[in-house]
Amino acid sequence: MKKKIAAACAALGLAAALFAFAGCSSPAPLTDYISEYRSNLWSGTQGDYSVFATYSTREYPYLSDGNVGDMTTLFEVTLAAADNTKTYEVSFTCGGTDYTAQLSYDSVRMVHRWSQSMEEPTEGEIVFTVRDADDAESESVTVTATTLRGENVLSPADLLDSVSARTERFDALRTDSGGFAGEIYIRLLASEEGCLYYIGIIDRSGNTYAILADAETGEILAAHEG
Repeated sequence: MKKKIAAACAALGLAAALFAFAGCSSPAPLTDYISEYRSNLWSGTQGDYSVFATYSTREYPYLSDGNVGDMTTLFEVTLAAADNTKTYEVSFTCGGTDYTAQLSYDSVRMVHRWSQSMEEPTEGEIVFTVRDADDAESESVTVTATTLRGENVLSPADLLDSVSARTERFDALRTDSGGFAGEIYIRLLASEEGCLYYIGIIDRSGNTYAILADAETGEILAAHEG
């Protein structure tokens, strides 16, 4: 009987030690909770035509519910034109692959748009040929869009390390098990002063905390809760 009691006590002690070890494990990296990362953007204008393109890895379907779902890649092209009565087609080449796409008109933003899942372009410049999709004889216009991503922008991991050290918002959503009770949006932006990052933190109640940070240093420039 004494041997059984001793064995039981030893097993109980081992279980307690394992539980304590698990409780002290490192928290999951914040990058595990990114549901959108816009990593690059290109912009160019020629005459009456302006092209803006972005590349993102994002959740699909897109739900702002504080949880990260399945992810997909997305290359989006937006065309602003002086004449919105026409249907436009764009052609371009990325990574040695040729693409031709007809754009859909967005009557709210008054632009023409197209998107597709594809590998991230590595080109610093993407040459878009724009033409009237309904008139094969119409003259095409070439628009060269140049990347706006700076050479020294932080990776998502380095960005979150820097920003989370400057605000308690991330720690407030940490769970007892070391998880994170929310999802994170990261969108690269460009301004005349340089690249910025928009960081959106959405908790599981739908509350959003927005941060604007310097893309090279991670310094928080503005924050808003709404």
